[in-house]
Amino acid sequence: MDQVPLLKSVLATRALVTFSVAGSRYAAPVEEVAGLLDADRLSALPNRTAPVAGVVAFRGVVVPVLDLAAALGVEESHAPAAYAIVLERGTDRFALLVRGMPRLVPAREAQLREQPATPAEPTGAPTVHAIYEIDGREVRSLDYWSLMDSIAPPAAFRLSGVGGR
Repeated sequence: MDQVPLLKSVLATRALVTFSVAGSRYAAPVEEVAGLLDADRLSALPNRTAPVAGVVAFRGVVVPVLDLAAALGVEESHAPAAYAIVLERGTDRFALLVRGMPRLVPAREAQLREQPATPAEPTGAPTVHAIYEIDGREVRSLDYWSLMDSIAPPAAFRLSGVGGR
C-alpha cells in the first residue's frame, strides 16, 4: 500500500475522531470516517475468532467489525457504551469497535508531535502514522487498514459474501 497519500491525509486532516482503548488515546482522520453506530447493532459471526467482533449493517452493506482492543492485545474495561466507527476508503469499509463515545477534535486543537518513520520490516505491531498532542495527552493515529488486512484479508470477506471490504 502506498503510504504517502495516507500520511498526507493524516497530516492535512480537517479533524480527528478520537477514542480511548485501554486508557490510551487513538485517532482516525475524519475524512476516513463514514459513520458511527451503536455497537448493539453488531451481529456475531459463527466460528469467529478475536479480534473480529462480527459484522454490522451500514448503508445497505454488511461491514466487518474489528475489536481494536483485542487487535492491540490489550484488555479493555467494559464501558457502559460501545460504538462501531465505520472507516471508508473508496468502496472499502470496515468498523472499529471501541468503548466509550468517540470525540471529534478540530485539527487546530491537535498539535502534531511526530511522524514516525515507517519501519523497513513488518514488526507485527500496527504502524503509527502520526502522534498528536490534544489537551496535553498523546494521541496516536494508526494504520487501521493494514491492521485489518493482517487479521482478515479482504479476499476472506469477498469469498464469504460479506461486502464492504
